[in-house]
Amino acid sequence: MENIIYILFLLYPAILSADDFKLQTGDLVFQESCSGNMGNAIKEVTLSIEQYHFTHVGMVYIDENDSVFVVEATHPRVAATPLGEYLYPKNEKDCYPLSVVGRLKNEYRHIIPQAIREGLTLVGKEYDDGFVMGNDKYYCSEFIYEILLRANNGKPVFPLNIMTFKSPGSDEITEGWKKYFEKLNLPVPEGELGINPGAMSRSDVIDIVHYY
Repeated sequence: MENIIYILFLLYPAILSADDFKLQTGDLVFQESCSGNMGNAIKEVTLSIEQYHFTHVGMVYIDENDSVFVVEATHPRVAATPLGEYLYPKNEKDCYPLSVVGRLKNEYRHIIPQAIREGLTLVGKEYDDGFVMGNDKYYCSEFIYEILLRANNGKPVFPLNIMTFKSPGSDEITEGWKKYFEKLNLPVPEGELGINPGAMSRSDVIDIVHYY
């Protein structure tokens, strides 16, 4: 019995810190989806923090009633999704996504309220299947980039990258992405400017503060 109490004593700080964690408005919740055609295609061509391969990201919004939402660009449209549905999607009961929280550093905290206002004005906008910037449609990381850009008076918080749909070390666009864009009858935006959740997670403008 004494050994058990001693072990619990050692673990108590970790347990307490996990239980005490509270999301804040403006937190970014990165997700790695379970296996699936789209998720696998993204994982093949992006790098994230640690061992993760993030496929999605949204921003936390806590309203005046302390209800917690995640504002996200998802299929079919931009939405404010209740936190529980975001972490544990009903259509993925057999395998929920892994979720990790990133928090903007202090120098960017002041723009969060405006970023949320910008995000809420975009609720209902179409999801951007073609991953094209500036067409009034939004994919998940573009949405976060855009609302922070607007809130920061046109100065990017996250840098854009040259997009690639090729596996690392390969000169060929992956089969998954070829089939994806062929099905939509859209060109592959190889070499165009864009951003992905993995690159956001590795940015020095956020700190990773929690793992679900």
